[in-house]
Amino acid sequence: MANSLRRFAVSILAGVCLGQPLAGHANPVIVNGGFESAFNGWMLAEQAGGGGAFYLQSGTLSPVSGTAVPAPTEGGQAAMSDSNGNPGAQVLYQDFVASGSFVLLQFDLLLQSLYADLFSPDTLDFSTVINQQARVDIISSTADVFSVDAADVLQSIYRTQPGDVLSAGYVAISVDISGLMASHAGQTLRLRFAETDNLGEFQMGIDNVRFNATQVVPEPATGWLVAAALWGLLAGGRSRGRAQGFAGGRRCAAALSAAFLAATAQADTTPAALLDPSLQVSVAVNSGLSQPIGVVFLGSAQDYLVAEKASGQIKRVINGVVQAQPVLDLAVNSASERGLLSMAVAPGFPADPFVYLYWTASTSGTDSSAVSDVPLLGNRVDRFVWNGSSLVFDGNLLNLRARQTDNVAVPGHDGTQNGTENGNHNGGPMRIGPDGKLYVFMGDVGRRGWLQNLPNGPFLTAPLVDDTFGGPEPNNAHLSGVVLRVNIDGSAPADNPFFATGSAIGGELGLNIQKIYSYGHRNGFGMDFDPASGSLWLTENADDAYSEINRLMPGLNGGWIQFAGPISRVRDWRTIEALQFGQALQQRRYPPTRAAYTPAAASGRLFMLPGAFFKDPELSARYEIGPSGAAFVAGDALGPANNGTFWFGSARAFSQVGGNGGSLYRLRLTTDRLNVDTSADPRLADKVIDNLFRAQKFDGTEAETLKVGSGFGTVTAIVQGPDGNLYVVSITDNTIYRISSAP
Repeated sequence: MANSLRRFAVSILAGVCLGQPLAGHANPVIVNGGFESAFNGWMLAEQAGGGGAFYLQSGTLSPVSGTAVPAPTEGGQAAMSDSNGNPGAQVLYQDFVASGSFVLLQFDLLLQSLYADLFSPDTLDFSTVINQQARVDIISSTADVFSVDAADVLQSIYRTQPGDVLSAGYVAISVDISGLMASHAGQTLRLRFAETDNLGEFQMGIDNVRFNATQVVPEPATGWLVAAALWGLLAGGRSRGRAQGFAGGRRCAAALSAAFLAATAQADTTPAALLDPSLQVSVAVNSGLSQPIGVVFLGSAQDYLVAEKASGQIKRVINGVVQAQPVLDLAVNSASERGLLSMAVAPGFPADPFVYLYWTASTSGTDSSAVSDVPLLGNRVDRFVWNGSSLVFDGNLLNLRARQTDNVAVPGHDGTQNGTENGNHNGGPMRIGPDGKLYVFMGDVGRRGWLQNLPNGPFLTAPLVDDTFGGPEPNNAHLSGVVLRVNIDGSAPADNPFFATGSAIGGELGLNIQKIYSYGHRNGFGMDFDPASGSLWLTENADDAYSEINRLMPGLNGGWIQFAGPISRVRDWRTIEALQFGQALQQRRYPPTRAAYTPAAASGRLFMLPGAFFKDPELSARYEIGPSGAAFVAGDALGPANNGTFWFGSARAFSQVGGNGGSLYRLRLTTDRLNVDTSADPRLADKVIDNLFRAQKFDGTEAETLKVGSGFGTVTAIVQGPDGNLYVVSITDNTIYRISSAP
């Protein structure tokens, strides 16, 4: 449905959830979610004086009126509301006990009406107003089953909107309810499916209802990951594994992006494979690891360190065997896209024994997935010394924003629509440049200030701040959406693009501005230097529209949040964000409906520090494809044709989104190393992958010549080893793959 699915729980996945029940938490259970045992476990209610009810549906005719309908999606029966032509209001509900730390509510939904339009007054009383609607809610178990009072509706999952256009089939919906489960743990709640109609015949079909307890790891997206949770709307009639459904939905964002949302903690549903016959893939290690997120080598391809996102541990792998004792164990907060996020070693390693870590500290001092268990500046860049057997703390370089409290009202402004805290968009990639400087990508963590091109913040009236912690200027709590370039002691190099500007401003604000290399970024998971030119390239996730591959230059303003992708496409970006996936851009204090219509107006809105400039991305994808971990290939170990190519992975596995999930991509650069070479596909001459709409995004149209692998799951890092091979880290497969030349 157009404009129909709204995100009410944002956490993400641009984006990534692992379907693992968390220790100490029972899996929440829905009884008979496929309705194969009649209505066992479910309760029915009908508003007095109305006609119709929920019935068991089988075959392809509705239960009472005999209207043609799609068959149930799972098994032989579904639940469906129907009537003999009389108006009425019906409710189907089931009580459950809230449990689990990260939980998705998933179901298949059909809406079919003889009336062209749906109306959504705030009532389920069919007799009072023109009213034809469907809604799904979690309500208090003590509330009247027809109540829509704010005190009774704990979370609104789905609701039709005026002007919705009905679909011809079932759609799969997946929604993050983690915050609700956490805040009501141990309490009995009620899942309600309801519809009312007084305009014409209306069928509401429901099948395959279930809870999926998950654990969040880095996204995308709207997305993720849970953050990350996912609105799984498909286009057209539904059959398992095929896209279909409503032309609406919501991304994997915080719960739901930026961003990595994994359905299961196991290998992707398609095996890892390469499309280039000159290359082969093998497994370097696939046991003894849990949520691996990065690799650094200690001198040989058979001796390396692996960082684990949620455990906070760094493990040593020797000759393919994970050693029993970790070399470091940090107390991390791993909610959503937080955790132990990346590692980098000094250029002269091991003679220069420094290892740099980017990680999210917990306030409690223990490993935690509680979204609020972080200091405000809980994202840290620390330096450690490798002594041959362990990593020893040497000093702190940076403290960056971690806490996302946009669910707290800002004094002087109306209350917020953000229902829960988020833990995504922390960025994470780090690299030591050819210049010996440390480059750190920090995501926007949902901020809406100067560095997101909002000089007055997200509000239209005073006080002109970003949030409860100040802004919109980049003080310590608002230095986000940036690539930082610092000396190896954390100080700002004097040749940084805004060093003079920061010096003139002075204080905390000036010191932060001095460290900025580029800004106006959303979030991403891949960054590497071109070994031939020395240029820094960055993968950047979309919200819903226009994921990007950027060649960074000092002083670049990437354009976010005024737009994403080529500035000439701003109207298309705005239309997609405002109309197709729920109008939220994660931080709901600045909706896409406030974005500019034209390139000229959008350009005029950019907040330009002295010397800043904008340039289009080197490559964009119209709908999110979730670019993730990335690396350049140096040398001919993978064959001369691969020397200088740029590889990046996918922020969601095929098992999560189908389509192009779990893919590997390979880009060739032009001779001058300034652009992506798209000459192999004339469709890419405009530097945009004009892929097609999918409710779960990740469509591969126009990316066929760029795709080099499939089945790699959610790729958090790609690293070229000392042997010249590529090592691909899959957080969903718990595997490190090796790509080498075929015999």
